[in-house]
Amino acid sequence: MTASPFTAHRAAAAGLFTLFSLIAIVLGLGDPRLLALALGGALGSFLLLTRPPVRDALGPFAAPLAVVADLALLFCAMSLTGGVFSPYALLLPTGVALSWHCEGKAAARFFAAASLLGCAALVTLGRIPTVGAVQLFPIVGVALAAPALLVALEIAAAASASGTAASPASAPTADAPSIAAPPPVAAPAPRAVLEPPARDREAEILHDLRSPLSVIRVYTDLIQEAARRGELPNPDYLGNLAREIELAERLVGVPAPPAEPLERLEKPQNADLVEILGSLATAYRLAHGGRIRIEFIAERPQLPVTSDPVALQRAFRNVLDNAIKYTPDGGEVRIRAGAAGPQAFVVVKDTGMGMSPEERERAFDYAFRGAGAVAAGTRGKGLGLAVTKEILESNGGKISLSSEAGYGSEVTILLPFQRNGR
Repeated sequence: MTASPFTAHRAAAAGLFTLFSLIAIVLGLGDPRLLALALGGALGSFLLLTRPPVRDALGPFAAPLAVVADLALLFCAMSLTGGVFSPYALLLPTGVALSWHCEGKAAARFFAAASLLGCAALVTLGRIPTVGAVQLFPIVGVALAAPALLVALEIAAAASASGTAASPASAPTADAPSIAAPPPVAAPAPRAVLEPPARDREAEILHDLRSPLSVIRVYTDLIQEAARRGELPNPDYLGNLAREIELAERLVGVPAPPAEPLERLEKPQNADLVEILGSLATAYRLAHGGRIRIEFIAERPQLPVTSDPVALQRAFRNVLDNAIKYTPDGGEVRIRAGAAGPQAFVVVKDTGMGMSPEERERAFDYAFRGAGAVAAGTRGKGLGLAVTKEILESNGGKISLSSEAGYGSEVTILLPFQRNGR
């Protein structure tokens, strides 16, 4: 069952706050007892507000109340760990992005405005001197990060809306008034079949966000369970959780930390397929291992390719999400990676419902869903394989599909090796 936007928002917000709180406690950035109390408040509000009886009782007030609770806990934690210079300040623009994509524009606007006012209050109450550019610029940067991201999202949404409104198919002309132009009789039917649907970039981002958010929830639960037992968080879980958060931030357009050198963006990006697929297999095994078997086989210890690692994460997740979604309980998803001449290959094979020859021909069409998936009631918008093909081809790769109804599917991906990387 797919989580509601409200539940996904609560899980992501609680997971991020948990990660930052655990790191702050380990590094001794503030009073551990007070930070633990704030952490407990975040987890408690998540567990309370996502309970159906409580959420139904609060009705339309549930989402605003949850955002207010997030902000209150966040600014309390910031006041304990350095004010506006606290690491928790990174959660301000992230909160705007999550509010925008899970709750809507109004929630994001409220979060951005509250972030700006909260930073001003921290500076005032903390009596932090702001004389001189050395201290002024970082404070202004932190205070304006959330509003700046909101403005960027507003501009992107406006551009998308204007592009749709200005499409030739829907724009009226002065020489052809609507009352004088009779509707065509035979043309609309084939046109509706042949023309591809309009691209919805926001829907694509939300589609790609589901995977990291569900994995964030799994790691949050594991870290929370360890905390209840009085154990320190598993370093691997923390590392994987940080990667999931970074991917989610990149998907919604949060800029990379300024500590990264700018020249890195000018050079071809490289990625190791074994590392990426290994961490994905572990994450998916934790999330779905009780329902199906997930196996990963690497023919080499490293498979370095010249591709954007974040783009590859998106592509592989789309393929794995499809394989897992359409494989029944007790089935199997097998991931195999190796070398084929000048290219590395990845094969994802499942024991799911498969496709007919007609469906296989259209598998990479935008917004296409097979009759079997629709009849089974499996949720989806048919974006995964179409977006994946675009991602891989833009990184010099190729994707192909073989499938038979009732016998599962096999997706093969080819990517160019790094130079001298074989």
